[in-house]
Amino acid sequence: MTFHRTYVDGRWGQVHVRIAPGPQDAPPLLMLHQTPKSGWIWEPLFARLAQGRTLIAPDTPGYGASDGPGEPVSIEDYAAEMLALMDRLAEQGVIAGGAFDAIGYHTGSLIATATANLAADRVRQLVLVSLGALTPKEKAGWLAQMPQEPPLLADGSHLIAMWQMIDGFTDPRASLRWKQDSLTENLRSGAGFYHGYRAVAAHDFFAGLERLAQPTLILNPEDDLWRETHRAAACVPQGRMVELCGAGHGLFAIETDIICDLVEAHLV
Repeated sequence: MTFHRTYVDGRWGQVHVRIAPGPQDAPPLLMLHQTPKSGWIWEPLFARLAQGRTLIAPDTPGYGASDGPGEPVSIEDYAAEMLALMDRLAEQGVIAGGAFDAIGYHTGSLIATATANLAADRVRQLVLVSLGALTPKEKAGWLAQMPQEPPLLADGSHLIAMWQMIDGFTDPRASLRWKQDSLTENLRSGAGFYHGYRAVAAHDFFAGLERLAQPTLILNPEDDLWRETHRAAACVPQGRMVELCGAGHGLFAIETDIICDLVEAHLV
């Protein structure tokens, strides 16, 4: 699949974007990744989904190759930047102006939801994958364990620890190459590794889900948010949940056809 990369001026510098061009008569699809990855995660879906529409997969500010704010910001800040990105791409003629659809994974599901609530007249339909909706008690416990930034150790053992963390969360069917690429994406965030997680912890995702007016497909892989997604899906007024049993991180490169079938059937 042919796609190209570009940079678009943003609030905190430049936003790096992968663009897979498709037919202009369907709303474009904004694709929002999890912390601490990048738009790289969506590449396996490009060949199929770009047959029906143009795909826009930015790196969240501070991750991938996008400039970041240099400090933690809110989910609403990220959402406003994603909406501004779509406006700028429309001004440049890359996509048609007006309505677009959005898909988000983990942190991206929060940003997609906030974008939909910020601009209900612009975001037409949603696909949310793995909902990081935590209770105040869960968030407090999570934050208590979260360092300011990843440790750096002279013997490089922090890299082994990160590899082991990735290996523990990743679908066992994922290739070693995918895991290595995943590790690379983690490292690119540098000292800002935890900024996205702090934004998640400070955000009332349950309230955002309850406000959604858009038809929403919720995909629930059997990853570290399996239980949380079951709990949160009930909050979405026009939500429909589909379980992806046995799938973990790396699922877009493994369950590609199943996911594309579900997404295409929903975004009609």
